Amino acid sequence: MPSYAFTVVLGEPPTETVLNTSDEYTVDGSTFGTRRGMAVVGFHRHSASLAEAIASAIRHLERAGMKPVRIVDDDLLTLADIADRVGQSRESIRRYAAGERGPGGFPPPVNPARDGTVFYRWSEVTLWMRQHLAISVSDVDPTLVVANLLLQARQLIDQVDHAPALVDLLAARIPPRHPD
Repeated sequence: MPSYAFTVVLGEPPTETVLNTSDEYTVDGSTFGTRRGMAVVGFHRHSASLAEAIASAIRHLERAGMKPVRIVDDDLLTLADIADRVGQSRESIRRYAAGERGPGGFPPPVNPARDGTVFYRWSEVTLWMRQHLAISVSDVDPTLVVANLLLQARQLIDQVDHAPALVDLLAARIPPRHPD
């Protein structure tokens, strides 16, 4: 069975009580720590897929009384970050984003109304670059992107009127499971 490594960011550091709970709540294959002031848990899990490894880790953390808020990924980037990854100048990438160069249709920023630094999703930029510029770039695993969106949705779902309508949108897009 393959092994998957990933890091989960917690909403708050685990207490000593949580870390010393009974074996029933032990979070196996994990290392607790901090990264840039955030509580994190690093995992190395054997599983049939990354999605199953992440789901299992999230369930273990929650059973142990912790609040996972996201999976560390490299999906949000500035134009300068994108330029570094593809080996072009920041100005070149800015011109793609502004529609002044290339075929147009560059993915929009995640925070377009913000003054100052804006962020783009690498998962969207890579698709655009492959389709329109034939540039070979490395991907962010879409499993990480979806896991983060689902964790964010779980945090906010109680604040949404008629949330089941949105949950139904997601459920309608989940492909049927194929027997292994």
